[in-house]
Amino acid sequence: GVQWPMASSMSPTLACARCAPGTCNQCGCYATGVTAAIAFSSYLLLLFLSRVLSPYIIPDTYARLRKTPSGCSYWDSSVVATFNAIVNCSLAIMAIVKEPDLVFGSDPYLITSESCLVVVVFTSWVAFELLMQLIYWGLWPGGHSMVVHHGTACIAWGLFWQGGYGHGLQMFGVLCELTNPFMSFRYFISAMNLKESRLYIANGMCFLVSWILVRILLCPIGGTMLIWRQREPISELPLWRAIIMVGFFGLGTVLQLMWGRKIIMGAISILTSKGHPKEA
Repeated sequence: GVQWPMASSMSPTLACARCAPGTCNQCGCYATGVTAAIAFSSYLLLLFLSRVLSPYIIPDTYARLRKTPSGCSYWDSSVVATFNAIVNCSLAIMAIVKEPDLVFGSDPYLITSESCLVVVVFTSWVAFELLMQLIYWGLWPGGHSMVVHHGTACIAWGLFWQGGYGHGLQMFGVLCELTNPFMSFRYFISAMNLKESRLYIANGMCFLVSWILVRILLCPIGGTMLIWRQREPISELPLWRAIIMVGFFGLGTVLQLMWGRKIIMGAISILTSKGHPKEA
């Protein structure tokens, strides 16, 4: 049978210091630090550009946002989130296409330079978003659930990176971001006072369908099947690592279902209302 690395005898040194041949260009400690720094810098740059350019692109909307606590900051962060979703999902899809066994194989220790890049870039984004949620605690929507979601993700993904395993499961986590552009545009359209428009309804339906397909079906089912295929090597992990790997995946799935229920109920409420959306 397949001989997996004995997780119980893992070296206490970081996995990035002993990365597999061919992956050190992305998983190495120095490369990880550089990639994370570039990612953080790009997020800060996009925040700055949104803050500078938005008053000229959407003057009326941005003027209204200035009157609400952290309104402009939430808009700017949503711009960055949209950019992040496109970049990270593209990187994840390319990693899967190049090595399908990441999500279809039985080896949780399979890593590639592409998967390493995804892990580092996306973990950087989750950490950045967690920091923003804490800075604007009580001012942004979904505070508690979002902090739990991003906090557990940082812990789990940090351990995956350190231990050199779980990259396939992480690909499913990244693919959840496929719904984020629709979520961001839902907020953008609402902030521009177009909530009664056909554009808002159409985007909302795309958001609903994408959430069901991606966050309720594809990622939870795909992740569960991957864990099942990899159950033998996962069982060889130290118990606390196995619990975090499987438990945090389960917690993330529960959050997706909880948020999905709210989205579905909201869509039902809109579709069954007596009013009709006005033309944009």
